[in-house]
Amino acid sequence: MARVRPWLLTAATLGAAVAGALLFRWLHLPLAAILGSLCGSTIIANLFGEMGGGRKLRRGGQLFVGASVGAVLTPDVLAELTQLFPLMFGVAVASNLFGLLLAFPVAKIAGVDRLTAVLASLPAGMAEMATLAHDLKADEQAVAIIHTLRVVLVLLLIPLWLGLVAKASAPPQPLYGMDGFGEILVLVIAAAIVAAVATRLGVLNAWIIAPMLSSLVVVAAGHPLPPVPPIVFLAAQITIGASLGLRFRVDRLARFPRVALAGCFSGLLLIGAAFLVLAPIVELSGQLDHLSAILAVAPGGLGEMIASAGALGLLAATVAGFQLSRSVLTNLLAPPLIRWLIGRRGNSKQ
Repeated sequence: MARVRPWLLTAATLGAAVAGALLFRWLHLPLAAILGSLCGSTIIANLFGEMGGGRKLRRGGQLFVGASVGAVLTPDVLAELTQLFPLMFGVAVASNLFGLLLAFPVAKIAGVDRLTAVLASLPAGMAEMATLAHDLKADEQAVAIIHTLRVVLVLLLIPLWLGLVAKASAPPQPLYGMDGFGEILVLVIAAAIVAAVATRLGVLNAWIIAPMLSSLVVVAAGHPLPPVPPIVFLAAQITIGASLGLRFRVDRLARFPRVALAGCFSGLLLIGAAFLVLAPIVELSGQLDHLSAILAVAPGGLGEMIASAGALGLLAATVAGFQLSRSVLTNLLAPPLIRWLIGRRGNSKQ
């Protein structure tokens, strides 16, 4: 494979991501921007190599996706989210317990140690769990592969599920208009500063949590927020899809076939449990529509699921509440608990 100059590789990757998003949008496919850009960047990454700056690209998209929740937050919505919190917490606990149970077969299928299997099976962010795996000297690459496969499977199965349960997909919304962009930009810049500081302090998933919480504070203070302009929201979805596509490298999957098999196995079981068990409970107990309940419990990335809800015109704030609850529980509580257990095991061996 000939070496491609970094700037040319970046231009090709972003160009393919945008082209894929526009093509999927023109075809009226669900989650067009995320799936189209994912496919475009995946093709370039596998043919010519992975461009640099994927993490920064993803963080930029997460900031605007997180800020998009503010437009649908109202005092009534906040009150509803407060009432739903016990259900959100219960779903988060159930998802994590199921992930822990999956760690046993995942360890055997992938041929990895149990710590690696636990980090790979928890429904948390890929970057956060891979970083924790590196810190704990677990198999960082196996963790990244399994998490990537799970999120990709979620994004591929949601349109299939939509085709089965939805009568017709809504036509794409027009992209013109930049009303309220100045206000959103100020919020995003402030959230970016908070996220940068929080990341240095070890807070996980800060780049999407910070704009969401900032929006929550602003709305709770009595100041309504405008929606993120459609073209900006589309661009944010493209950056998230493109950054995910950069991780989906066929050569890596081919080098670790057992890990890839374990990723598909655990991903399908987590998705099945979410779609067939947790979603009906949330739909009935929380009085959500079926598709919002699916996205609320889907074990995908926090940014991907919120962006999907916004793209589909669903209850983005409610989906964000469920996804944020699971993310906070997993990413904030699981790492110190795992570190404590490892430290305790080490002390008992001395």
